[in-house]
Amino acid sequence: MDRQIWRKKENKKLFLWCALFFAALLGVLTIYFVSTREELSVGQVSGSDVQANRYMTVEDKTATKAKEDLALENFEDIYTLNLDDYNNMTLASVSNFFNVVEDIVFGEVPADIDGEHIDSYKVSELKSKSSIELSDADWYDLTTYSREDFNNLNHDALAILSQVMVNSGGVAEENLAQAKNAILAEINNNYTATKLDVLEELFNDIPYYATLKVDTEATETAKAKILATVTPVYRTILKGEMIVSKGQVITEEQYDILYLMGYADEVNISKIAGSLAIILLVLLGITIIYMRTFCKDKYRDLGYMQILMLTVLVLVILDELILSVTVSPSADISAQIGFLLPSAMGTMLVATLFNPNMAVFFNGIFAIFAGILTGDVQFVLLSLISGMVGAIGIIRLTERSDLYKTALYIALINVIAIGAWGILNRTIWDVIWVGMLFGILNGVFSAVLTLGLLPLIESMFGVTTSIKLLELSNPNQPLLKKLMLEAPGTYHHSVMVGNLGEAAAEAVGADGLIVRVGAYYHDIGKIKRPYFFTENQFNGENPHDKISPTLSALIITSHVKDGVEMATEAKLPPMIIDMIAQHHGNSLISYFYQKAKETDEEVREEDYRYEQPKPQTKEAAILMMADTVEAAVRSKTGATPGQIEGFIRTLIKGKLNDGQFDECDLTFKDLDKIAETFGRVINGMYHKRIEYPAEKTMLTAENKAKTK
Repeated sequence: MDRQIWRKKENKKLFLWCALFFAALLGVLTIYFVSTREELSVGQVSGSDVQANRYMTVEDKTATKAKEDLALENFEDIYTLNLDDYNNMTLASVSNFFNVVEDIVFGEVPADIDGEHIDSYKVSELKSKSSIELSDADWYDLTTYSREDFNNLNHDALAILSQVMVNSGGVAEENLAQAKNAILAEINNNYTATKLDVLEELFNDIPYYATLKVDTEATETAKAKILATVTPVYRTILKGEMIVSKGQVITEEQYDILYLMGYADEVNISKIAGSLAIILLVLLGITIIYMRTFCKDKYRDLGYMQILMLTVLVLVILDELILSVTVSPSADISAQIGFLLPSAMGTMLVATLFNPNMAVFFNGIFAIFAGILTGDVQFVLLSLISGMVGAIGIIRLTERSDLYKTALYIALINVIAIGAWGILNRTIWDVIWVGMLFGILNGVFSAVLTLGLLPLIESMFGVTTSIKLLELSNPNQPLLKKLMLEAPGTYHHSVMVGNLGEAAAEAVGADGLIVRVGAYYHDIGKIKRPYFFTENQFNGENPHDKISPTLSALIITSHVKDGVEMATEAKLPPMIIDMIAQHHGNSLISYFYQKAKETDEEVREEDYRYEQPKPQTKEAAILMMADTVEAAVRSKTGATPGQIEGFIRTLIKGKLNDGQFDECDLTFKDLDKIAETFGRVINGMYHKRIEYPAEKTMLTAENKAKTK
């Protein structure tokens, strides 16, 4: 139950850290995309050079418009008869004139107007109430019209107007002047004297409105049918082609291309953040599934998960900083900056801190981020290639200089890949050379960053990298040098245990380097009392013969406690200290226990056991077995290989039955492989030498010389 509660707490912590990592990464990416996204519009001056980010086929609207204009060259609008304006304005003006004249000429005259002044009164009324300007003589003549003459004049005026404006098929707006002239000509041809003057003035003064109007719907439909037969003109935009230069005013055509490229979209923070959030959630989900399936031990370790998150975040930030640098006024050259993205740094860190298999997986993740940030497949491919080389180069990491070798390999592969890609895409050589240079710098940059970040990660999270372990395996390390000088037998024993343990660890998929380094330091506690241990008793005297078994057991067990104290003081990694503490577990010191029982049957077994934890990892358990086997088998002189292997299996079975492997995840299959590996390695180390004839002759001569 306690373990379940602990696991729930750890899962909660992991969830919180994942959420924090997600928020931080989302924020970093969103800020980058918002800051680099320029709002563009037609007529705006571009603040930077913009090149095509991919091959595109776009419509040449200028050429297409020219084809459409040619197709519509002889097209005429479709008209329809529409008398609304004509009736309300033109016809109404004529009718209003005759209505006014009729009312005044044939209407009643006020009673106070005598007969002599009636005509003068009517003329005055006509001039004031009519909008048509006639001479007094013409107005006077109108007052003399009979009803029949007036009706004829009214009818003739309307007939002439209708004949020209309606009955002839209608008059369009652009033909109104011609229609007016036609009406005046008709009047001149058919009338004289007063009627002519009246009608001329009338038709000169009235407003004219078209009786033919454009049928917009029908016209547009007809146009659409014609335009549907016109095929658009397209042109190919090459990748890298300059779309708009810095300082250039953006045209409509350029804007259309920029829009297709995604440059002309309105900067919408929520839209950008939402899209990025979806991508990150998918990547995070895939990563968690991978870690839970293939890297359970690392997934359960919050410290290692934090390291992974930090590595990804640092790499993304570095990518953004690199991409924000303008290295040249030339857009083609400046675009090559993407070849500097240090994805290989990420894979080398993961391979060093975890394992190459994880590095291969995360190489894909790093390449995806390169694609997100650049939108260019060439940078994605180079990221995959350089990252893969970085992961492979770490597999056989034996010393710090191997990182520099890996950097050289990365630089070489980058140069080849960039050159081949440039030639394939017919890139000019000036640009290719710049890309190759960036590829070389990429390798160097990745190695330098890896070496710089590793110590920082080690100190921040308390992890031990393979490089640190390699440094600890150097014989010039103070503790190892002291062990070699003050306890040479123990030192030799430790080296042999390291060889055994490393081989066995690799056989069962454990970390051989950890086992080897742990073996080098597992007995450093013997430095305090080296002569109480058999491997350092060169004069044949055994101090244990002079002391009690109880004291001997106390001295023997104390070397573990002393070793832990010395390792802690020397600031060795926690995993090495744990291996020192666990390499005997709570095993029984059977020799002194049996010796004590010879004099005291009631002696307690627990008084002759190591008071240390049992092995917690495969590596610690392998070290325990290698330590036991190497010390025991060394005394089996003259044994056959089969006897040695049988003896090894007996020793391992004894540890198993004693419960020393109860707290680690070793399987019976692992134990079988370990025993087999131990037998093979030991038989190789302690094989009988063949005495060659030359050696016999030399020895004989040497003996003869000594006897003389």
